[in-house]
Amino acid sequence: MNLHRLHCFITVVEEGSITKAATALQMTQPPLSILIRKFEQELNVTLFNRLGRSLELTPSGVFLYKKGKELLDLSENTEKKLVEFHEGIRGTVKLGCTTSANLFILPNVLKKIQKETPNIVTHVREGNTSYILEELRSHKIDIGIVRTSVRAEDIHTSTLLTEPLLLALPPNHHLCEKDSIDIADLKNERFLLNTTSYGSGVADDVIEACQKSGFTPNVVYWGTETLPTLMMVMKDAGICFVPSCFKLLNSPDLPVLRPLANPVLQTKLNIITLKDRYMTSISKRFLAITEEVAEKMTSIFND
Repeated sequence: MNLHRLHCFITVVEEGSITKAATALQMTQPPLSILIRKFEQELNVTLFNRLGRSLELTPSGVFLYKKGKELLDLSENTEKKLVEFHEGIRGTVKLGCTTSANLFILPNVLKKIQKETPNIVTHVREGNTSYILEELRSHKIDIGIVRTSVRAEDIHTSTLLTEPLLLALPPNHHLCEKDSIDIADLKNERFLLNTTSYGSGVADDVIEACQKSGFTPNVVYWGTETLPTLMMVMKDAGICFVPSCFKLLNSPDLPVLRPLANPVLQTKLNIITLKDRYMTSISKRFLAITEEVAEKMTSIFND
């Protein structure tokens, strides 16, 4: 089977038309139409029902699309394995991660990589869980590090580290005098919470804990990033909750951070990868180093 023609066929299916596929393949429309016709002749099957300008996959076309994706993936993975065998551990790891992972985990990971495996280049895309999932499923990244637990048939999830949530308080707040805080102490506070792009997250746990303590939190702000929210706390706009890793910033420009005693709320960083997708030796090495770093940092975050 001609793999180039197979790739063009799959592109037509995914783009939905010859015109869009030609653009994606950097071709003009007539040669692509001819190529698909020749591919059908080569296989002696009809892949599309042609209804005017629209294309509809035949049952044979549906079968070939599914098997063709597997075949191209196998071809790509074989090429990657060959490169690894020939060159050893070298190449690029494409990673999608949250801000906290980029701030507190990756600097130590990169330091260890540069010392032990200097031929690995790390390419990072930072964003929320929905964005990272989209990038992972479109094969634009190899690995994701997210703050939420992803439950999907095509995704493998494993916990990288677990850390307590801390309460961020404005300067001179009366609760700053306490070594630890009960959630019930926050009944009359203004809450600054971050939205969760996928599944449940920190805000959901905080709201549930408040409700169990007999009150509904007064949420005056919904955000997406932790650092801007901390700046708002410094301006006495309200209180917020952050993972323990943020105490490593140790900056006088950040709010006072206090542990929660009742209940103790925790948050996790999780590694997500695509199931049944070949993982290169480079990615495996990157993951191993990341897990080593996270294990050492867990004791610091939980101190």
